[in-house]
Amino acid sequence: MNARRTARAVALSTAAVTLMAACGGAAADTGDAPTTVEYWLWQDDATDSTWGDLAADFNASHDDVQVNITTIPLEQYQDRLLTAASSGTGACAARSKDWWLGQFAPQGMIADITEHVDAWDGKDDVIESLWDTGRLPGDDAVYMLPHQYVTLWLYYNKDRFAQAGVEPPTTQQEFLDAAAALTDPAAGQYGFDVRGGAGGQDQWLAWMFAGGADVVDADGEVALTSPEAVAANERYLSVVTELDAAPPGSITAAFAPVQTNFAAGTTAMMIHHPGSLNAMRETLGDALGVLPIPSVDGTEPATLTSMSGNVVLESCQDKDAAFEWISWLATEEPMRAISTSIQGQLPVLESVAGAEPFATDPDLQLAVEAARTAKSWPALPGVAQLAAKEFQTQVQLALQGDQTGEEMLTRLSQLLEQD
Repeated sequence: MNARRTARAVALSTAAVTLMAACGGAAADTGDAPTTVEYWLWQDDATDSTWGDLAADFNASHDDVQVNITTIPLEQYQDRLLTAASSGTGACAARSKDWWLGQFAPQGMIADITEHVDAWDGKDDVIESLWDTGRLPGDDAVYMLPHQYVTLWLYYNKDRFAQAGVEPPTTQQEFLDAAAALTDPAAGQYGFDVRGGAGGQDQWLAWMFAGGADVVDADGEVALTSPEAVAANERYLSVVTELDAAPPGSITAAFAPVQTNFAAGTTAMMIHHPGSLNAMRETLGDALGVLPIPSVDGTEPATLTSMSGNVVLESCQDKDAAFEWISWLATEEPMRAISTSIQGQLPVLESVAGAEPFATDPDLQLAVEAARTAKSWPALPGVAQLAAKEFQTQVQLALQGDQTGEEMLTRLSQLLEQD
């Protein structure tokens, strides 16, 4: 048995003895025995061993704190974490999406870790703009330590653009002009999928941010009906309502058909994140291009960033131990390991983002640079319902002409304004 597997076996043996010795996920103090932190997470690829390897490395190098990890399928994860957090049982630390904070932090279910962050010597290595993904709107307190994220960008088919004599867009009007020019229904070719089905809210919000809109203002008040938001939304809807530049089924499409259409050349543009990069490179080769999402006038770029970070539950008996684990994950070597694994997204650390492969791959560097001006879904309680159902309902009504774009934004705003 190699050293890493031996370490993991020791770690799991230790965890089996101490697991849940006290509620809240951290073992009670038993003299010289280490504190065990129960950590929950989901994995995008359940076959990958990186998280287990990281836990084994941590346990082998720490005498005072040990970690026991529990993997839960993503489709069950949020509900189980919410139940555990509200009842004070289960995890001590946990993986979390940024927009879940609105369900947890205002109810006192997760800990304010601001003091821990301020005392942490790794704080300055985190890309500065990403700290906001761990805060509530209008609040400076930190509730989540950033860890892995994506930024959304515009994929485009260089061959399709060349055939149509169209230049890559830098403004949203150029994008719309290109979408129209790239559409030929008789040939089965279209400009862009609006993705009105599951997950479409992220694509839409990336466009809205690039168009000068905000979900909330500086005081944390919902701002989705501002003139900038109304104008950006009208431009988005016009792909269907005015230009007929989206393929059949786009109004209700989730991600799979959107990616299939782009890979097949049915559409010439697609908004997504670097998670599609390798697959699209394999499919399109040199025809693949990547751009920032066009802004109103070609300046002041913005897009959506989506963060998966780590939180400490308020019920955790030893928050110092929990922070020791989650902050270790956010140090250079563990960060490099997870960011370059199958699970990997973009690293939140300047030191890792400035090294291979992120600094040497121009597309990945574009994604990292986008993080400096990117924004995230605000941590409001209504975001969960918006993402699960309401966005699909409202955008489909608007795309079908059954309500105006402003009515769509008003209804989404009313949901987000609920406590």
